[in-house]
Amino acid sequence: MTNTDSEQQEIFPSTAFKEWAVICRALITGRQDIILRKGGIVEPGGSFQLLADEFYLFPTFVHQSKDHLIPSAQDLLITIDEDRPSKGTVEFRHRIHVTESFTIRDQDELATLRPRHVWSDAIVHERFHRWEKNLHVLIVTVHPVTPPVSIPWEDSYGGCKSWITFNPHKHRE
Repeated sequence: MTNTDSEQQEIFPSTAFKEWAVICRALITGRQDIILRKGGIVEPGGSFQLLADEFYLFPTFVHQSKDHLIPSAQDLLITIDEDRPSKGTVEFRHRIHVTESFTIRDQDELATLRPRHVWSDAIVHERFHRWEKNLHVLIVTVHPVTPPVSIPWEDSYGGCKSWITFNPHKHRE
């Protein structure tokens, strides 16, 4: 069943999750089905909180590098700038549905997740040990948003935080 645009506005929350564009690409192409999250620097207590089970995926282009990926996934970065929206715009092309969420507090449990993501072991280790020894895990499915939702960039969307909220009705033409 396909939702009409007006149905999507009612169903989809006006919440978007910020993630490196390369990880968004891994999720979209099926090379990854989990999100590992510590929390953004500007989030309360630097800790991640799951705000919704369904949200838009907001690709970001800051901080990502091939060193943060396993060698077999570094090809995802080659044309990553093609995913960048036009200047002054944010474009939501995919939405995420969280099927399960949990927190790992034992570093040994991270090995069981290795086949499910493209992050390098070094970046996962660094994130696990930052502040408190834990990582939040979201098991997700990805769905296209048709047509994509475009909104103007606002300064409040910047910074090291996991979530942004917006009013999709405000930006409709």
